[in-house]
Amino acid sequence: MTKELIILIFNSSIEEEMLEALEEAGMRYYTRIPKVQGVGEESEPRLDSHVWPGTNTIYLICIDADRKDAILTAIARMKEIHRAEGVKAFVLPVSASL
Repeated sequence: MTKELIILIFNSSIEEEMLEALEEAGMRYYTRIPKVQGVGEESEPRLDSHVWPGTNTIYLICIDADRKDAILTAIARMKEIHRAEGVKAFVLPVSASL
């Protein structure tokens, strides 16, 4: 079965709501990277400082290609609800997994 990797970056403040939406869409497995700092195109910098407070969280979601659309739909819905939070997803093919 073909797999794809979704790299999801979002404001840590919406993590509980994001996780609930993803689990409802069928996500069961993921890797979580907390307290990520960065500057994106669609939101204010999150550098965990006095000037630019806050952090992001990254989820790495490896999923069967035929289940990807349900997850992306949930992400798009969260992006619409939280427009100022800089929700961003990238999808990459997985050529091998050990």
